[in-house]
Amino acid sequence: MKVHLLEKAIDGFLTGQLRDNPTDWYFPHAMVLHFHEHWSAPQEGSLKEMYDDCLRSEYSQRWWKRDQYRPKEIMQLLIEADPELATIAWKDLSNDAASLDGRLSRFEYYCNELLQIHRQKHFRSVETYPHQDASIVSLYLSGLFPDKYALYPGLDVFQSFCRAIGSPDIPKVDDLVRYMKVAAIVFTFLQRNVHYQSLLNQREPSLHKVNLIPFLVSYEVIAYEGERFKNASE
Repeated sequence: MKVHLLEKAIDGFLTGQLRDNPTDWYFPHAMVLHFHEHWSAPQEGSLKEMYDDCLRSEYSQRWWKRDQYRPKEIMQLLIEADPELATIAWKDLSNDAASLDGRLSRFEYYCNELLQIHRQKHFRSVETYPHQDASIVSLYLSGLFPDKYALYPGLDVFQSFCRAIGSPDIPKVDDLVRYMKVAAIVFTFLQRNVHYQSLLNQREPSLHKVNLIPFLVSYEVIAYEGERFKNASE
């Protein structure tokens, strides 16, 4: 990436936020914070209920429920299929001492195993894939560790962001490991911007219904610049 383009993207985002003072940032921050506050070490007998509690939002459900997309419902079916195995899957995903790449690979493996168990128990089921895609998994990660992981805006937006900041290597498939590294870099430069503290002041908790999650602002920058660049290129 080219540093001056990244700094320009960050400055454009911050300037726009300070000028317009929108509240659409409520949705991602409230969603991630709700997950974080309702999550605890998973137990076999209570995982499904806790998972249901974690995935709730008073603003929107679009992160887990829209046309032909219902990962929350499917994960609940997978938990029902084998609560013990599902608990192991979630414990592995939440083990931040292990590598992210390994945790994601094991989580995908467990989800596929749980899907097969579900289909064996419900042979008429039309479920053929657990639909645990990168966006919903990014919610799990950011909800578990909001100071380290950010929501993923989708491949097309991330690709556009990479083009906008002059990256020589545009991702061809979803890659949460790479994305989280980029989000960390964005957050580092975000904190160096002279307008960053002004954004924190503008979003001070006493002035809003939602508490700001600092690291999640990196997702906002990526989503903003990715969408802007994509629209400008069309």
